[in-house]
Amino acid sequence: MTLLQTRFAPLCVLFLALLSFSVGLAQLPVQDRDEARFAQASRQMAQTGDFIDIRLQEAPRHNKPVLIYWAQTAAIYVTGARGETQIWVHRLPSYLAGALSTLALIWAGTPIVGRRAAVVAGIICATIFMFHAEARTAKTDAALVLFVVLAMGALSRAWLNPARSWSTPLIFWTALAAGVLLKGPVVALPIIGAIVWIGVQFRTVSWLTRLRPILGLLLFAALVAPWFIAITIATDGAFWGASLGGDLTNKITARGEHAGSPPGLYLLTMWLTFFPWSMLIPLGLTFAWRTRKDTKTALLLGWLIPGWIVFELVPVKLVHYTFPLFPALMLFTGAALISMQDGQMRFARWTGGIGAAGWLLGLAFFAGIAVSAPIYYGAGPDALSIAGAAIFTIAGLTGLFWMWRNAVAKAIAALAFCGVTMGWTLTAASLPAARDLQIADHLVRAMEQHDCLSGPVAIAGYAEPSAVFRLGTDTILGDADNALAYLAAGENRAAWIDPALMPSAAMGLTGVTLVEGISTGNFRPMALRLYVSPGVPAKDNPCAS
Repeated sequence: MTLLQTRFAPLCVLFLALLSFSVGLAQLPVQDRDEARFAQASRQMAQTGDFIDIRLQEAPRHNKPVLIYWAQTAAIYVTGARGETQIWVHRLPSYLAGALSTLALIWAGTPIVGRRAAVVAGIICATIFMFHAEARTAKTDAALVLFVVLAMGALSRAWLNPARSWSTPLIFWTALAAGVLLKGPVVALPIIGAIVWIGVQFRTVSWLTRLRPILGLLLFAALVAPWFIAITIATDGAFWGASLGGDLTNKITARGEHAGSPPGLYLLTMWLTFFPWSMLIPLGLTFAWRTRKDTKTALLLGWLIPGWIVFELVPVKLVHYTFPLFPALMLFTGAALISMQDGQMRFARWTGGIGAAGWLLGLAFFAGIAVSAPIYYGAGPDALSIAGAAIFTIAGLTGLFWMWRNAVAKAIAALAFCGVTMGWTLTAASLPAARDLQIADHLVRAMEQHDCLSGPVAIAGYAEPSAVFRLGTDTILGDADNALAYLAAGENRAAWIDPALMPSAAMGLTGVTLVEGISTGNFRPMALRLYVSPGVPAKDNPCAS
């Protein structure tokens, strides 16, 4: 694997990531609910020029700090986008953060596991399912991983290298500040975990002085304080009640969405989230156990284990919550593969058997999603989806074969190709072909056929943020009575109303504009009928002369 040792290896990994995450960036429709909320709030920030207060339509959006909104607003300005921006513009910060995370991981991992293993970890980062999902999603998680990796890379240098330099604390405190501005205190969880783990195992914390904590805290405060002070003044302190007293507290106390998930969920779903490299999880953990007394391994164990336990114990669970901990597992996996290459480990016995069994279930899941999504939620079998599923299945099985044969370089190439083609298939073919899941897009296409209708569109019975993003900031969300009142107050107005909310309107009406689909917010069937002023069902072409 001489390529892993060349000076150009990091640039090759960066190019792989840029290519891997690019296809599907524009094809994947806007996703409910978080992505649509982040994108719409960023669009409004660009439109209003208010870079302090965050709004979703007229409502405050104070559950997260501001950095991702600034990044998406910058993407709008840089691309020259105006008005109703396309979703790919809002995804650019996540896309770039995902690609740069591969470089950051190589930089962070080199002093811990060596250059070859760090480059392999970068390849894993560029082709893993979770990054395929997050690098194409206009929200915080891809950028959070980038800042966590940078902070942990600086922390590892402070721990392993007694020489004092200014670059290490500068990177550490800047990355920590960026993470706090992005997603609050979550960025500190792996950092605290590593410090505590090292402190318990080696009985020392004096090495933290290499981070120049006094000057570092001053830099941290200078970076984060201005916006936090400004938002406190602008909202009279309401931001803190919504973000800490609402969003964060709900996750801890199980009062939020997705509450009540049992411990162990993340361990179970790791076969999917770490795919196609999940077959190597047992091997990577075996490497970690064998080297557990090493000072380098201690930092990775502290990065991975304490935070994982916290996330498993918190009752509110979403599969991306553990994502900032994945780079540690990527480095363990990369180190295990290099140990295999050097003849020190083998993919066999229980590590190979458990890894292969869990991985095959993951492969079957993703291949099934790729093929079935267009069938169950679209117009029928999709040729591109079927071809893509066949290609990444064959590539993955080839990687498994070469892994059993201990042909590490060939296995890495096959698994990387499997990961790239799987990401492309799902995001550029299968999910776009699942048209029943794209209700907001159907509403937009229907409105384009009715150019005589003017003004904002009212919606009753469907309040997903994707509808606001696609139909415009001034979209009116409410109940059927409000929608009908809006129609009665003017001419040539339009409202989409769930027929179930209109008991006087017969469900069997024909010759009217009707949109049907599946709401991705709750996966329930939805039907919305177009009504026009003064409140009557619209014909298929109400604008015909």
